[in-house]
Amino acid sequence: MSRLLAEERAPVAVGECLELRCERIVHLGRGLAHHRGQVVLLFGAVPGELVRARVTERRPRYLRADVEEVLDPAPGRVDPLCPVFGECGGCQLQHLEYSQQLKVKHGVLLEELRARRLEPRGEVEVLGAASPYAYRWRGEFHRGAGASLGFKSRSGYRTVPVASCPIHTDEINAALAGVGAALAGEPPAVQTVSITRVEEGLLVQTRPDVQAGPRVALAAAGPGTPLLGTESGSVLYRGRSFRVTPSSFIQVNQGTLPQLYETVVDWLRDEVAGTLVVDAYAGAGVLSVRLADLGAKVVAVESGTAAARLAALHAEMYAPGRMVVRRGDVEAILPELSACHAIVLDPPRSGLGPAVRGWLGLAGPPILVYLSCDVAALGRDLETLCRLGPYRLERVRLVDMFPQTYHFEVAAFLRRW
Repeated sequence: MSRLLAEERAPVAVGECLELRCERIVHLGRGLAHHRGQVVLLFGAVPGELVRARVTERRPRYLRADVEEVLDPAPGRVDPLCPVFGECGGCQLQHLEYSQQLKVKHGVLLEELRARRLEPRGEVEVLGAASPYAYRWRGEFHRGAGASLGFKSRSGYRTVPVASCPIHTDEINAALAGVGAALAGEPPAVQTVSITRVEEGLLVQTRPDVQAGPRVALAAAGPGTPLLGTESGSVLYRGRSFRVTPSSFIQVNQGTLPQLYETVVDWLRDEVAGTLVVDAYAGAGVLSVRLADLGAKVVAVESGTAAARLAALHAEMYAPGRMVVRRGDVEAILPELSACHAIVLDPPRSGLGPAVRGWLGLAGPPILVYLSCDVAALGRDLETLCRLGPYRLERVRLVDMFPQTYHFEVAAFLRRW
């Protein structure tokens, strides 16, 4: 009996294989299992199945493990399309059928809301992507050995070479070999290359040496999609052309973007005509222009100089007299716009800063619409604004802009009590 107790209490070693039953998938796309009462986070598991997994890391509160063999498969498992899935750090859910991915993401969102004691008044809606593959209009590729390009590995900093990536558009994949060969002739200061699909071709930007971009584009040019170096290009949204540069923010899933932006438009359609609306973190102003279509006077707030200039151009083109652009930090400009009726917030992944959360809680407008690409930041901010603050959470919609990964977008509609 003492030997059995000792084995039961012995710490699990890195490299040890365990038989585990995956209970569900949690944030970051990891399966959740338990071993001797200890949490195990699994890569490559499907909820409900029994697996043999090798421990890769020990932490005080949990273990990490990778699935090596599926002993009792569960419905929803599929063969990943990508030959380096699990080695590359880009995707986490390619082993799950797409409808199962949506269920997983829905569950992760609900878990975060309930953990924060947040209950929207209606059902949490889910909108899937227009396509689960070939959706990314921008990719950042790292320089590998020789003429190869790739992504950072799932564990560590090694570059995993890729000849083609199934979540990027065909145009980007077709250019990888030529861009990689051109990059091989550049000095070591050029470490990454960003490729953006636009209507006119592909924008190419190198980093940290941005001066190499036009050279790489010229050297890689060939038949097929034109390579445009660091020039600007255009993307289309609802029949309008919007200028973008290699460094300006774009929503990488242009095919699913209407599901996200038109959610905001539909929610505000009967709320904002004739009022002042603020589009905070406005980028190049694509959503701002749509808000102006509703009959609102729109102030687009953007801190980036280049993005603010593009937003001003788009305001002049599509919403003259109905949209103005304020360049600066949201924290500094929002208090000057306290007369607004609604604010649309689309902050970076880190969410709202304390100053913004504090001002909204004290002096925010009657309506907020919050777009978030990080569920943890979303939960923190909604807890401050709703459970601890003056807003009630009326609607929540999940829009899957990033199939095959654990990421997704959330739109939340908040109304002041």
